[in-house]
Amino acid sequence: MASQQRDYILRLIEQLREFLIEVVRLRETGRVDQALTAIIQAQERLLSLPSERFLTASPEELFQLLIRGETPDNAREKSLLQVDLLIEIARVYEQKEQPALATGAWRFTHELIALATAMFPDTADLALARRQDEVSRHLDHAGA
Repeated sequence: MASQQRDYILRLIEQLREFLIEVVRLRETGRVDQALTAIIQAQERLLSLPSERFLTASPEELFQLLIRGETPDNAREKSLLQVDLLIEIARVYEQKEQPALATGAWRFTHELIALATAMFPDTADLALARRQDEVSRHLDHAGA
């Protein structure tokens, strides 16, 4: 049973990673509103919740929604995917020239990375470090 759940989560994460590629394509071709809608839809699938349940959540609440009932490996993968989705949200807001929303998204992402790193110390790998570096650069730029 546990291996079936893991397989399901891994397939879901792979599908959502492919969806993320489409989100990036939408954003890069200037279809930022469509990209934002697609990100929300991806989050709904990732969390298995309607958007009204998580859009106003704090980073801590969102993190708890991500990891609830999951094995450590699944929770880690879901957390990393959520970080990637949040990075795209921040990029979309930057492209829409909404710096306050972009900065808020970068801060939220920073907090979620900190929570994931504390819960899953093995996430302090090169990929997560690159994500954190990008987030920190944007936050430093926003603070300047």
